Amino acid sequence: MKRYSTVFAMLAIGLFAFSLTPSFSADVQLQPAPTLVPPTLVPSQDAAAGDVLVTESSLVKVLADGAVRVGLLYNAPPFGTLNVRGEVSGFDADLAKTMAETWGVEFMPIQVTRQTGVDMLKTGKIDMLMGLQTHRRDMDAQVEFSQTYFADAQSMLVRQDDGAAGLGDMSGRKIGYVLGTPAAEAISLWQQRSGIGITVQSYLTIDQAYSALVNNEVDGVVDSRVQLLKVIPQQDMGKILEETVGSEPYAIVVRRQDVNWRNLINKTLQFLSQQGKLQELHQTYLTGLPYSINLVPVWAGIGEEEPKPDQMPQDVPYPANQYTIPRLQQSKAIRVAGVSDLPADAPESQKRFEAVNRAVIESMAAIWGYRVDYIPNSVGNAVDLVASGQADIAIGVTLDWSLADKVDLTAPYFLHGDRVMVKKSDEYETFLDLRARVVGIFNNEEGAEERAKAWATSANSGVRFFVINNEANAPATLISENNANAVFGDSLKLVPLVQAQPDDLRLTRRGTNPDAWYSRIYIGMAVPRNDIDFRLLVEYTIQEMYRNGKMQALLGQVLLPEDMPTADIWPGISDYLSYKLG
Repeated sequence: MKRYSTVFAMLAIGLFAFSLTPSFSADVQLQPAPTLVPPTLVPSQDAAAGDVLVTESSLVKVLADGAVRVGLLYNAPPFGTLNVRGEVSGFDADLAKTMAETWGVEFMPIQVTRQTGVDMLKTGKIDMLMGLQTHRRDMDAQVEFSQTYFADAQSMLVRQDDGAAGLGDMSGRKIGYVLGTPAAEAISLWQQRSGIGITVQSYLTIDQAYSALVNNEVDGVVDSRVQLLKVIPQQDMGKILEETVGSEPYAIVVRRQDVNWRNLINKTLQFLSQQGKLQELHQTYLTGLPYSINLVPVWAGIGEEEPKPDQMPQDVPYPANQYTIPRLQQSKAIRVAGVSDLPADAPESQKRFEAVNRAVIESMAAIWGYRVDYIPNSVGNAVDLVASGQADIAIGVTLDWSLADKVDLTAPYFLHGDRVMVKKSDEYETFLDLRARVVGIFNNEEGAEERAKAWATSANSGVRFFVINNEANAPATLISENNANAVFGDSLKLVPLVQAQPDDLRLTRRGTNPDAWYSRIYIGMAVPRNDIDFRLLVEYTIQEMYRNGKMQALLGQVLLPEDMPTADIWPGISDYLSYKLG
């Protein structure tokens, strides 16, 4: 009752504040003040409890109405705020409006609360749900999430003069958090995984928790990084530890298995990321927080035209064959496509790519307790084998929008793409540095010369080219033969060469530009279309392998340590169905 009385008191204060509106002259036209829906004190019962199959895609209604209804929080700055003109703005609100404009439909914001949003989505009152929607694993049984578009984190705030450098230094200390926030779950999961013992203290507001920290009543406060940055009054009045307590990935929520609607949303997020719009919104509303251009992986085939709802299939396809997990549980074997039988004289890059893909799927199968049955020489038709039900999964698949109507594609587990290799003693970093120099290219990389010319032209830097017939000859081309000043090519070819001669060769970092890649090709897995439980099993397993370092160890054959990707790990327990993934 104490919590509810506090809420009623806060509402009373808010009404009193509105009653103090200053007077205006009679000739001033007053606009009616917008109002907010008070927080729902008791969550309503799930209107769609259980796994209810979608019979009609939200695409149908959006196209019929010419509008998209977006559930948003109206009192969650800087993500969503209702102003005196009755307009909602903020990072989430502006992103939703931009998506609607991209689709050529009307943007219809609808206020939700943290308690009502999911029910309103399930019952069709809104088409998609935004507003601080953290992709938590426990929600995957009810709804489906888009790709992450903003990566916040549950972080630890300590006093400025605290000697703690990492979370391990908080062992045995007292930590504060705010009731009703994700901090409690994040702290619990962190303790379970780390084994670190702490004492916790709850507070009603973040301001109370921060005051307790300042007054030495607690040694740390856990909340989202966005909230912690807002509560620190000055830069030197608290520090946030770099090591995070837990991830907090924000995504767009749709009804479960509405696959074509989810695909349109993901394709639009990728398009807006490619166009720089997501970065613009980040700079507008989230200044001071780091922005990662890798956050929204852009698949091949994204194109230059805006994604539109009428370009997507409007049906809700379900697997024509048996769902994968029951079949796996019966056979105890997973059928894997996407492998090839390489000859002994195959290039080192191909051998490593094949070896890594096999090692990843074999590690995953071992976690599940299944054997791996490879479908031989199935690289060329791997996706078709999955789509037809002849394979359960395809590995080493380039994420490409042309495949989205055949299979579901997982998040990427690694990437490759165009990089530049130089002698370690040389100071070349960009194509501007290579003006009037010679750039080596591999004879078997289609379009490499054109791509390199485009980069040189963009830097107003003319270069000449030297063709390398065998990737193993690239080091000599730079070091002993001096036929080129740099080599431009796929990282799969360049990384083994740098690893073999680390004292002589390196990959460039493009100067102060944090993006060392000239192109990105994301590699993931293909699974049966709309077989959501199997896709989640694959996604969770990949995430857990990143969490415990297994994936990084495997990818060390094809990626340098500084290029190792950061996985998008959704918060939640490591167990899924009957599988122990952690």
